[in-house]
Amino acid sequence: MELLVVTLAHIIAGRDADILARIRQIADTVQNAPGLITSHMYKGREQDNYYFMLTTWEDVESWQKAQERHDPRQHLLATADLLVSPPEQWLMHYQWGYSRPAKQPLVSAAHITTLRPDQARLAQREWITGLRKQTTKPTLAFAFLAQEMDRDATAPFRAIKPLRAGTKVDEKFVYYQGTTLLNFLSWASETEREAFYMDPHYQSIKKLLESLAVTRILPLEHV
Repeated sequence: MELLVVTLAHIIAGRDADILARIRQIADTVQNAPGLITSHMYKGREQDNYYFMLTTWEDVESWQKAQERHDPRQHLLATADLLVSPPEQWLMHYQWGYSRPAKQPLVSAAHITTLRPDQARLAQREWITGLRKQTTKPTLAFAFLAQEMDRDATAPFRAIKPLRAGTKVDEKFVYYQGTTLLNFLSWASETEREAFYMDPHYQSIKKLLESLAVTRILPLEHV
């Protein structure tokens, strides 16, 4: 089964040129990895200081063999002076996907939700139901839903430790430990993105997720 590796890094404001050069080096290195199927790099839109990388591998074994030399998280940690906190990373399996070839995906967003395993199953089912309904409309260009591989979810709450001693951890760097769902969405324009979010099917799943956990919505643009 294909493996999706998701890496998220928050960077220090004002170091855009430095981190972008480093990100491109990392992307070039990862693209040469054996077993890699696809690699996509995104950055936060406007004033959002983060980078978001998606790499798909043939299977878990391919990732494990390439991990020592081609893990984006390890390469980013080597640039710790440019990061606010250690990069987050999830190993995931695809659950659902959609593409409308006639539309070029220009505007993207990643929705990251971490829940208890039983809640994750419910949320995943509702997400897929809602997304299938919305694909009948012309707004969505590309999307997929992925779920984190099983792991220990006994710790109810924790915060990412800052890299520098005394650095305050912002609320957006605090997350629940459990099962993580990633819903990645792309549209051909801002107008279609707004129409998608206003749709009753999206509003329904949004209310469900808000009742279960905190969902981080990361506006993205392709690097």
